[in-house]
Amino acid sequence: MQSMAAPDRTPFNTRLVRTVCQRQGWQFLDLDGGEGYLFAVEAGGRRVHCGSGAICAYPGNSATAYTIARDKAFTAAMLAEAGLPHLPTSLYFLETTRRHLRAPGRERADLEQWGATASYPVFAKPNRGAHGDLAEQIRDHDGLLDYLDRAARTYDQVVVQPYVEAAEFRVLVVAGEARFQYQKVSGGLVGDGQSSWRELLESLNRNLQDNALSPVTGTDFAAGLEARGQGADDISEAGVSVLLPGRGNLATGGQAVGFTTDVDPDLSGLAVGATKVLGLDVAGVDLLRPAPGAPVVLEVNANPSFASLESIGEHAVAEALWTDILARALAAAP
Repeated sequence: MQSMAAPDRTPFNTRLVRTVCQRQGWQFLDLDGGEGYLFAVEAGGRRVHCGSGAICAYPGNSATAYTIARDKAFTAAMLAEAGLPHLPTSLYFLETTRRHLRAPGRERADLEQWGATASYPVFAKPNRGAHGDLAEQIRDHDGLLDYLDRAARTYDQVVVQPYVEAAEFRVLVVAGEARFQYQKVSGGLVGDGQSSWRELLESLNRNLQDNALSPVTGTDFAAGLEARGQGADDISEAGVSVLLPGRGNLATGGQAVGFTTDVDPDLSGLAVGATKVLGLDVAGVDLLRPAPGAPVVLEVNANPSFASLESIGEHAVAEALWTDILARALAAAP
């Protein structure tokens, strides 16, 4: 008989912490009416607060370090000052109410003027965005203008980076040690043998928008179809994939492949270095590795979710990491 129990909709990290507490004999205290976005862990008379969503989940990450890492332009500035290889990152403002507080040269009009003669493609994303929302490859000036119109509805700042064709890796750093790596692979549409590619895209976009994420653009859809030699109204072949460029995040349909706890030394050294520069205890560092070439930092996530580990069946690794994180935080708590 099918269970009628309601699904657990609390954030994945919250569920992980609750499980770890049960196994360790620690007390899990919900402070958010069951929603899972604010909670505490107590043991031996000591307490640490954790959370999900806008709250940094990891008590060892200071507010200053977390806030800097959330800002992609500030992160790039910190990495540049430390001499660590990273993707050049240019910041532009889309709102005008605070324009009088800024030095000239970083307004939307400046970006549009630059884009008129820029070498494409480039990559753009919100400066304080997350989950791959509006992280897109821009192919021409018209595409840039369209992107800015869409981004300005939600965000006040964007960054522009050169587009680099390279393998992308996520390295998780905890307490100055690289704990695992995996490759982030763009997701896409998988044929079902009945629906057209257009219908599959419409379904994917409805799901993305239901989760407050930007839909796949027609340009990216057309590029994926062209690479596969398919038309939008062709009936999809079961099991055949059409990749959608730039959709590497799990939340936007990306995939994690090649998981290993034996982290490549080049990736490990750079990821640990970037984490130390930002003063973080826990960080998910995204790196690009051109072939050939040395890796460069793409960005540093100070509040990485372990949902990717659940998706690839590495739940035990996630639990072990959270046990370590919480044990050290409790030991340091007053």
